[in-house]
Amino acid sequence: MSRLNLSILSGGIFLLAGLRFLMAPYPNVEPIMLFVISTALVFGPLAGFILGFGSMIVSDMFLGLYGPWTLYTAPTYGLIGLIVGFIGTSKNKWGRPELTALAFVMTIAYDIITATFWALQTLQPLIVVYVTQIPFTLLHLSNCVFVFLFAPYLMRVLSVARDFSIVRFLRDCRVHT
Repeated sequence: MSRLNLSILSGGIFLLAGLRFLMAPYPNVEPIMLFVISTALVFGPLAGFILGFGSMIVSDMFLGLYGPWTLYTAPTYGLIGLIVGFIGTSKNKWGRPELTALAFVMTIAYDIITATFWALQTLQPLIVVYVTQIPFTLLHLSNCVFVFLFAPYLMRVLSVARDFSIVRFLRDCRVHT
């Protein structure tokens, strides 16, 4: 992974932490899935994992939520980024409906995985945790709206950033002067 890609991922992690902090009054309404899906599809599985994992760790620290919950939310978002990145290697073009369906499936997977860990942590029956999770999952499905509205644009911006070359940029600047 190049230095530029690591810089983009670092910036993305702190941007997401800030956005999650700003959206904290609205539980489970967050842009993390949008960025994880877009990043994983453009940069690949490793980048998707790093952004998903890192953004949850940093944002939980900002929000003061760092603790047992973070031990499974961060790896789960990382896993989502990894899976989406591998899915993305089999397809080049993604339309809004496909991206939205992907966000739907990944949001449900995320909520099932984290609810299962919550049940294990609290020693509550799985069925009780899954049923009480439903209202939060419905809010969490706002991810699909974010992905539908913004993923194509974000993926374009990330593609430009990925393909950016300082050497080519400087060469082009000399040609035009």
